[in-house]
Amino acid sequence: MNTGVNLSVKEILKHRHFQNAKVIAGKAGLCRTVKWLHIMEIPRIGNLLNGNELILSTGVGWNGDKEVFLSLIKEFINANAAGLCIELGMYMTDVPQEIIELADCHDFPLIVFYHEVRFVDITQDVHTLLLKKHYQMISDLEDYSHQLNRLLLTSNSQSKILQLLHDYLKMTVLYRSKEGEIQIISEKTPDEQEKIITFLREDNVQKDVTIFCQSIQALDQKFGDLFVVSESEINGFESLIIDRSAIALAQNLLRELYVEERRKADETEWIQRWLDGAHSEERIHRYITELEPNLKVNGCIVLLCKIDDYDQKSSGFTYLKILFRSIFEQQGFLLLATVRKNQMIFILLNKRKMSDWKRRIEAGIDHLQKTELMEKYQVGQIQFGVGKFIDKLSHVKKSYHTAQESLIIQENMPKGHMSCFYDDLHIFRLVSIVNEQGDLDDFISDYLGPVLIYDQQNNGKLMETLKTYLKCNGSKQETATNLYIVRQTLYQRLQKLNELLGEDFMDFHKRQAIEFAITAYEYVSASKP
Repeated sequence: MNTGVNLSVKEILKHRHFQNAKVIAGKAGLCRTVKWLHIMEIPRIGNLLNGNELILSTGVGWNGDKEVFLSLIKEFINANAAGLCIELGMYMTDVPQEIIELADCHDFPLIVFYHEVRFVDITQDVHTLLLKKHYQMISDLEDYSHQLNRLLLTSNSQSKILQLLHDYLKMTVLYRSKEGEIQIISEKTPDEQEKIITFLREDNVQKDVTIFCQSIQALDQKFGDLFVVSESEINGFESLIIDRSAIALAQNLLRELYVEERRKADETEWIQRWLDGAHSEERIHRYITELEPNLKVNGCIVLLCKIDDYDQKSSGFTYLKILFRSIFEQQGFLLLATVRKNQMIFILLNKRKMSDWKRRIEAGIDHLQKTELMEKYQVGQIQFGVGKFIDKLSHVKKSYHTAQESLIIQENMPKGHMSCFYDDLHIFRLVSIVNEQGDLDDFISDYLGPVLIYDQQNNGKLMETLKTYLKCNGSKQETATNLYIVRQTLYQRLQKLNELLGEDFMDFHKRQAIEFAITAYEYVSASKP
């Protein structure tokens, strides 16, 4: 590694302008990084410093006032300045002992010039050196990035990237996958390595050790963590090197996931036959055991994702499947995926308890919709359908068909009733069946025809009144309140409903038929432009 990318106070002291300068305090802090030189002649710094500045001063700002000088040194230390250079002479002849002791206590370099110096020459030369260091850092980063790119074109890229990072920083490097597996590259003894791994697992880091952590992110998901262990603070250049390495690890991981997803796409014929009910329970379990030997399946569900105008052959489609797999695996499901027309079909094999499967799928869908990859779709462009939960894997065909039914019903669902779960569609499931048989319009006409005609001809609100009255279980007071009308107006409307529907319209069986007809009417109305 090029260790010269940061300029220290010690290096600056080797410069020609500092040949006759003397360090009178804070010698232990000469390794401090200098990011800039700053000429300061005022007794208060306020917000003028960002940290790591080497201060140049003649002392005119405090002009012999020891208390002001002491207060200013404290401000420099608190602002994390790199050090203070003072020209002794016209405004200051010596540095008080209290100042020297304070600087030594905080390892704050205090440097004095015993003769007149040109601050403008010092700043010009040192700033030029700083810029050269900056360009050197950029060059080193580019060189390191080229090495990473070459490694990404080889096999076993992850181990080679970790090895390169270790060789470049001369520090212990660890990679922890989301499954908890740890890979370590270190020159330490096996016992020392085991201690570091134990510290990480127990989240108990030693005080004399710095651990820098960078998460490995791809497709808005975290797939692992990169750790670098150092006995000193990680500087800015080193953090950039670690960041470039983390990005390379994420690219390599995404490539591996992509290749794996493409390989799984070749297995779709087997899954398609499973959805059609062609495989026995024994054969299905044998297939799953080959995928994950120790997996115990507690039922399964089919999830459909319908996306309008999506190219199944595009790389984005594969990345979308990777995203689904990552999110729902976190929710305790093993995913098997296939595609039919513009629908992605996922068989979710439940790996956890059965009681909360629905909540976990809701959480997964909600997470999906908030990802950057999915947010580009407008409302209506993407739909989800979740079928019935089944215990026997050979009955997955039933879950698949109910998931399809859920998508069909959602297209005609009235506003306010939307749900992607087949189990939550309730009466709409029956409405859909009757609608497919072609008898729905006749049923609606038989039980609601007079009311609909009356409203159309008189611009009335009998339909709204009927629906609210039934919803309030015949409570006149509650109905009037919900409709924002007076009781007398409600009585007039109810009298008209008695005339049109018959005075027995609140009897049990007839009321059920009318309520079904109202739901059916809303369903049919929602399906029409």
